[in-house]
Amino acid sequence: MNDHKDNTIYTVRKNREFSLKERLLKVREYWKYLLTRWVIIVVIGLVGGALGLLVSLISKPKYTAHLSFALIDNSGGVSSLASLASTFGMSIMSGGDGAFSGNNLIEIILSHHTVEKTLLTPVLYNGKKQNLVEVYIRINELRDAWLKDKKNVEIRRLSFPVGQKRESFSRLQDSVLYSIAEKILQSKTLKVERKDKNLDIVNMRYISNDELFSKFFVEKLMDETYQFYCDTRTSQSRRNVEMMQATADSIKRLYEASLYRSANISQFNINAAIQVAAVPKVEHEANARLYATVYAEVLKNLETLKLDLAREKPIVQIIDIPRLPLKKEHLGKAKGIVLGGFLGGILIVSWLLGSVYIKNVLKS
Repeated sequence: MNDHKDNTIYTVRKNREFSLKERLLKVREYWKYLLTRWVIIVVIGLVGGALGLLVSLISKPKYTAHLSFALIDNSGGVSSLASLASTFGMSIMSGGDGAFSGNNLIEIILSHHTVEKTLLTPVLYNGKKQNLVEVYIRINELRDAWLKDKKNVEIRRLSFPVGQKRESFSRLQDSVLYSIAEKILQSKTLKVERKDKNLDIVNMRYISNDELFSKFFVEKLMDETYQFYCDTRTSQSRRNVEMMQATADSIKRLYEASLYRSANISQFNINAAIQVAAVPKVEHEANARLYATVYAEVLKNLETLKLDLAREKPIVQIIDIPRLPLKKEHLGKAKGIVLGGFLGGILIVSWLLGSVYIKNVLKS
């Protein structure tokens, strides 16, 4: 029994040694074969190096603009004027918090609405005031391709003038603007993330082949996001202030009207016979005092609502801003030659070894 077991172990060891020896012989065979083909390997490696050099010469550098910020909410919850606001039919609850909580803020930044608004923001580029979308068209040479389109005459004259309202855009303008925003979002050149879910710090990064465009795009995207957040966060409070302001203006007009009416009723000879005639004057004076008291109270409450509005307006804390010169990524000549030669050598060696392996399989 033991002898049989020993023989089995010995046989397994022999098979392993034979298999290892066979593999080493195969490696040696393949190595000798590659040495016989050293000329073609060197030639393909040189061709790969030349292609790598060519790529490094024609490729454009990429510029990365980085910006990080934190939104600080100053609102203290429900205002103490809840009962007063309800009396005038107003609500002091603001509903902009949930939309900007967690990852919702990132989704808003990466929305078509925000990106398109950013592209329609005017900037001073090379001494000329123009919308960012015009800069994008220029640096990506889109207009050159449009001018070659002889069928579509409208696109050859397409432009996005500064100051043109979005409501007046043509169908073609809307379509081109949407496609540019879609390309920016789909190409992943724009990246927005929170490195830590427990922190409210947002990092924005954009990469393009133009240094100024990368910088402008990130900065204007930040501005549009903050403006959208402020408008959403304080919309109800602003409506409350507007309604209270309208109430104050109305009471002021009544007060002034009562003063003028009282002044128009003159009493030069007050006696028992004309006391009845003085009744309208007394009424107007009483109304004026009443309106003055109410007006003063409304003004006080209006100022309180304005303070609430100021507290609800969030503060954006910029942590990092893009500064020139931006981070530049470019394939250098030496790196292109080495990388191209290495890839070329890998490809030709893989092809040669693959062809030999297939021949051996077919023979066996």
